[in-house]
Amino acid sequence: MGGLVKVNRKQVTYMEQGEVTAEASSLGLTPGDWPDFIAVVDERDEGFLFGPGIMFMHGDEVGGYEYQNVNGLKLTVFND
Repeated sequence: MGGLVKVNRKQVTYMEQGEVTAEASSLGLTPGDWPDFIAVVDERDEGFLFGPGIMFMHGDEVGGYEYQNVNGLKLTVFND
């Protein structure tokens, strides 16, 4: 896929540790297609830009990708 995907902040979960998580399907990502960058924005189109993603494995399958912004905030997108 590559490129940039923009999602609404309501599509992600904010964890206590300052991490952000989501499932790929809830972001509208198709199986096997992972963007280089993900922008998580609010109704005013303001938010965070995360990227580039680093793949992690779960056994023999892709578990998902971990993205990071310039401030160190992490977005983990799980392959579902």
